[in-house]
Amino acid sequence: MLRNYREVLALGGVRVLLLAAAVSIAGDSAAMVALLLRVHDAGAGPWAVSALLLAFGLPVVLLMGPAGTLADRPDPRRLLAATASVQALAALGLALVDGLVATFVLVLVLQTAFALGSPAWTALVPRLVPDGSAGRVVALQQALRGVAAPLGAGVGGLLVQWHGPATALLLDALTFVLLAGGAALVPRPRPLPATDDAQVPVRGLLPRAGIRALRADPALGVLVLALLPMVVTIESVNVVEVFLVRDVLGAGAAQFGAAEAVHGVAAVLGAVAAGAASTRRARIRVVLWAIGLVGLGQVAQGLAPSYPVYLAGSVGVGLMLGAVNALVFGLLLDELEPGRHGAVVALVSGLSRAAGALALGLGGAVGSLAGARTAYVVAGVAGLVVALAATLAVHRSVDGASTARASRGTPGPSTLEA
Repeated sequence: MLRNYREVLALGGVRVLLLAAAVSIAGDSAAMVALLLRVHDAGAGPWAVSALLLAFGLPVVLLMGPAGTLADRPDPRRLLAATASVQALAALGLALVDGLVATFVLVLVLQTAFALGSPAWTALVPRLVPDGSAGRVVALQQALRGVAAPLGAGVGGLLVQWHGPATALLLDALTFVLLAGGAALVPRPRPLPATDDAQVPVRGLLPRAGIRALRADPALGVLVLALLPMVVTIESVNVVEVFLVRDVLGAGAAQFGAAEAVHGVAAVLGAVAAGAASTRRARIRVVLWAIGLVGLGQVAQGLAPSYPVYLAGSVGVGLMLGAVNALVFGLLLDELEPGRHGAVVALVSGLSRAAGALALGLGGAVGSLAGARTAYVVAGVAGLVVALAATLAVHRSVDGASTARASRGTPGPSTLEA
């Protein structure tokens, strides 16, 4: 496994992508902490925090279509530099203003640029590495994100405490300047094969090229569909997590923070370990098992009689989530038709954001009506059902594809694809 990582790290373009992603994530985390604290200190109440989170997520959902089309351009490097530059200007503006309305407007500008540029960064990966190697780069990206996000959040909190929110936001602006510079250092990507998508105008919310790509590979389409309810089950318990740990299990503030840290470290390890699954069949099977184990881990957390048992569940859930994230995006980049990667990434990212927004409402409702333990158990059972349904659907799609090949007299793979 280490040898495989060394092979992709030897490529200059990969190193630039990984460093740019890590720096950007750290800056974004620092900015998020600064903005949340700014809104809190303004005394506007929970509605203002909700509005801020909505401003962060809405552009990613609404711009899936154009973002996917832009990401699959022959050479997206100018787009990457332009969107990073807009993000730098928006972050600079956030550092210079402190009114709530101006903050929300500038966050919308910031996230609009993010929504249009982020899929292009991901879609660039398979065009810079040998065929079949994109999954390893994605695993490294996920691992670096897991390290950079809490590090950036911690730095952001310290900067706000010592110097105020503006300093953390200036740091975010600097990271976007570095991101724009990274776009200029990325080598020219391999040419894309000709597709008919370039002639299709962008209409509606969803990127149609991404939908067509997933329909052409039913097994991966099932995994993407399974990913969405998994996002709901995971993010729904975020609303009640603090109540379970502090009020039900009686843990202290430091123990709550430790559980968050342990979960994050486990996710990093899970993403790195995911690189060991190198074949399509192995990756899909690991994803299906991991989704089920996430559900099982949530049930264990909800029923945990003590904090150490809850902590063990956090380790397991973190490991499985890290593996799922790395493997699903690795499969999408390695297995789907080139020229549609950006559309698929934009589609998955936008739908995941929408699922996350739904999760906040569901988690709050279940937690308020039935308590934190019940919310965890309900989420975990739902995750197990999703894993079972996805497994059956994947095998059905493979069996259907084999039948279709046989009816056409076309030889198929000698082993089960999933």
